[in-house]
Amino acid sequence: MVGYRHDDNLTPNQKLIAGCISGVVTRFLTQPLDVLKVRTQLQGKISRKKRLSVFATFKKILYEESILAFWHGHNLGQMHSVLSTSSQFYVYEVTTKYVFSSTVNSEYKTLLEFMCGICAGCCSATLVAPIEVIRVRQMLIQEQYRGFINGAKAVYNSGGVLAFYEGWTAGVLMLGPQVGITFSVFSFMQPLLLNYMYDCNGDCLHKKGNAHTAQDLLLATTIAGGMSGFVSKVMCYPLDLAKRRLQIASHRENAKFYTPTTSRDLVKCTKLVQCVRDTVRREGFLGLYRGLSVTIYKAQITNILTFTTYEFVCYLIR
Repeated sequence: MVGYRHDDNLTPNQKLIAGCISGVVTRFLTQPLDVLKVRTQLQGKISRKKRLSVFATFKKILYEESILAFWHGHNLGQMHSVLSTSSQFYVYEVTTKYVFSSTVNSEYKTLLEFMCGICAGCCSATLVAPIEVIRVRQMLIQEQYRGFINGAKAVYNSGGVLAFYEGWTAGVLMLGPQVGITFSVFSFMQPLLLNYMYDCNGDCLHKKGNAHTAQDLLLATTIAGGMSGFVSKVMCYPLDLAKRRLQIASHRENAKFYTPTTSRDLVKCTKLVQCVRDTVRREGFLGLYRGLSVTIYKAQITNILTFTTYEFVCYLIR
């Protein structure tokens, strides 16, 4: 199970490996949704009538760039996913072990798990910020930012070293609470579901990590992962939107490279507060939730795959 348990028999390094595998599998399967999400979030300057729906954006990308466009930035995405997911799980496991190694009042358990999740999210956001900036731009204009080295050079030429940390503030403010909410909701729901479905009467929380079968964990993890993904993403989504618009602040279109229709007239921001204020003024309050539908699908699928794969790998290696 995710988080520290007194009777857990897995080492932090084993959980780090499980986190890496979980990240790779999840990224490969959800990359197309990420491309759709980013391009939808950055629309806004065009009129409401001309604005593309998610399905129309999908068709346009497929028609103009082929199906491979949905995996633009995938290699960096895998690097980002491994570093992000493994660091989140590793920091969360280490911090919960530190916090819960001594006797803790059960009333504060969810709050402490939330704080451990915030710590994990902030560390992860800082670690992957440069990779994420390059990757987001690759998903928009692959030719201009092709490859890791060339992409890094293009980002540096557009805004110097600080360009790699565009959107960092929004990322930390978003990912800290988002990971905290995700882990606390998951840690609350998964044992609750196991107790409810299998009539454990509270004993399941104190059994050994391998007391549940893989099928038991799979069902409970899938439901809890989906719920935690939905709750965390809805609560933190405006910061996610602002982060994407900040990450392309220094991007400039280059006539030497083809710019797809869905990557033109992008909305850019340079400051977080200004980004939120301008979005509300131009697009209304609901503009802060542009692209939410595809983001919710992605968040739920991502959380289900992440937690399920993580639990399954942990189950295999114990």
